Amino acid sequence: MVTLFIGLGISAAYGLLGFVLCSYMGDNDDGRAFFAAYTTSFKTILSFGLILGIARIVHKYQRAIAETIRSAFTQEELLATEYYRYEHRFFSLFGSLIFSTEFVIIAWIIFSYAHFPLSQPGDTLMMIAVCAEYALGVYVGRKLRYASEMLQSLLNVPITRNLFRKRELDVINLYVHVASTLMLIFGYIHVVNYYEGPFGYDSILGQSVKPFLLIPVIIGTPILLIFNFYPRTVLRKLYSRSIDFEARRLKIAMANATLSLYEKRSYLIEFKRMSREELRYSLQLTLSDLPIGITILIAAIQSLTRL
Repeated sequence: MVTLFIGLGISAAYGLLGFVLCSYMGDNDDGRAFFAAYTTSFKTILSFGLILGIARIVHKYQRAIAETIRSAFTQEELLATEYYRYEHRFFSLFGSLIFSTEFVIIAWIIFSYAHFPLSQPGDTLMMIAVCAEYALGVYVGRKLRYASEMLQSLLNVPITRNLFRKRELDVINLYVHVASTLMLIFGYIHVVNYYEGPFGYDSILGQSVKPFLLIPVIIGTPILLIFNFYPRTVLRKLYSRSIDFEARRLKIAMANATLSLYEKRSYLIEFKRMSREELRYSLQLTLSDLPIGITILIAAIQSLTRL
């Protein structure tokens, strides 16, 4: 929450700086027009601040994923998979810059034709903010994609100990779940505020450019919904295999125990039953997440129905 508030604070400071610059380079009316557009007409102060906070959260805690995986598996085990390939892409600054730059160009084209009804300094400052929103948004989306790919690659790793006992991989699910949920909220706020904003639409394309303002929600919503829930499916498989491994270890350990065959089987059955019930409870993605999922889905549908 502190990081999100810092993002909103930076966004507010940007708005105040823009007001000063527009007033200095033009007059007080230009400054007031920019500040009204930034805070009220397009509500950029909210969407820009939110994505600044989300990007900071993702960047700050990104190494937790790699550290969690490397502590759970040996290097030899990971080398037998495609994990390091996806880890390299996950941390690749060049890849993030290229991908973000592509969407900055897309944003610049869309909003240039939509045209903010402001003086040149105000228009430039709004364009910087909205292009930064696109750049940071795809930066976070790219991180979520490769975090999921890193987790997916672990399905081919042989399980040699009980990872479920201490929930050693839960950090990955928390990271992806929080980031993807915040991104879905950002996407809704971004699209609604700009789609309903008072653009000039005075280019040769007129209002035909308006549907392109929905690109973030059209592209991002299905992808983010998948990233929001998919990691738990992978974790459930890995933890389930961990439970099977622990059951086999217990069976071997009890081979020479002074217990009857019935007692041994009963103990193993009870262990598997309790472990799998705990697994279902700890990683259930239905009842606890259903209200959030429905809310996000309704928000996405509301955005899409504006076409």
